[in-house]
Amino acid sequence: MLNEDRVVLVFKRYAQQFLVGEELMLDLDVSVQREIFGQYLFQLRTKILADDLPPQQLTQRTRVTYEVPASTWQIWKKRHAQRWYARRLVARWPVRYEPDPDGRGTDAVCTFDLERFRTYPRARVQLPPDRFGMEVLAHGIRNVRWNVGEDL
Repeated sequence: MLNEDRVVLVFKRYAQQFLVGEELMLDLDVSVQREIFGQYLFQLRTKILADDLPPQQLTQRTRVTYEVPASTWQIWKKRHAQRWYARRLVARWPVRYEPDPDGRGTDAVCTFDLERFRTYPRARVQLPPDRFGMEVLAHGIRNVRWNVGEDL
């Protein structure tokens, strides 16, 4: 068994590489910024020809069942976990949970606005309007709202 309090750090190579078509280089903006804690922010921005589609509002509902301690012993450990006489016990054998046998729970509802648009990444600005090239559907999610509770 090793009892060393020494940490060995090594440099790892990090790289990210991707291909960008020549048509995306029409209006390219590249920037590198030093952020706090010695991190760097690399940004590559350009403009892509896009056609807006009508937005959609989507709602998804899911049932979340409550978890309860698995036995009366687990309830005791949960209630006394912060007491001096039970701290080590709970640290070594954490409280075990299981789904509520009565099936109690709540509904979680997520509603968000889906921005939809078609992009034409291969379009050349010099071409007539009917010759944009292949269309690519794109989506953006905005205004995510979660509601959790029994009153839904």
